Amino acid sequence: MLAMAGAATAQPATQQTTTSLFNTGNWTVTPFIGVGFSGDLDSGTGAIGAAGGYIWSPRVSLEGEFNLLPSSEANVGVEVDSKVWSLTGNILYHFAGRIWVPYGVLGIGVGHGSVEVETNNPLLNNFESSSTEFVANLGGGVERQLRERLAFRGDLRYLFGGNLVPDYWRASAGLTFDLGEF
Repeated sequence: MLAMAGAATAQPATQQTTTSLFNTGNWTVTPFIGVGFSGDLDSGTGAIGAAGGYIWSPRVSLEGEFNLLPSSEANVGVEVDSKVWSLTGNILYHFAGRIWVPYGVLGIGVGHGSVEVETNNPLLNNFESSSTEFVANLGGGVERQLRERLAFRGDLRYLFGGNLVPDYWRASAGLTFDLGEF
């Protein structure tokens, strides 16, 4: 009987699961680089940006993100210069993980796309056009803590635009810096 009582209380130690890499109430900044591809994009193009976030709870982070797709394509006698940027507010929901913490993300905001066509032919007019649209994004990623106030972040999102603001996939990677509380 005494052996059964001891067996009932002795349980193997389990590895603790993690949902947030940083403390609730802390602010973060994540500069990133990546690539935009598929959707309305003819070819892959580089992406750069930064996200600033607030750890609202162990599972939920709120962030604002700026994303830029600079692009320039040249064909015979015609150069097309296009730029797309977006500014979004996002909610990240962190799932339980161990070393790698997966998350889902959903966001809305505004995007701007502009196209400028330059030609060497004087008979053809150069033209420029731009559009500002409502945008949304949906995706997910993983985070892994590297040091006490530093984490790696990998992300895959689909961004929805309109007119000159294209729909496309973006794969990105960055470093998240914990700025602490303000």
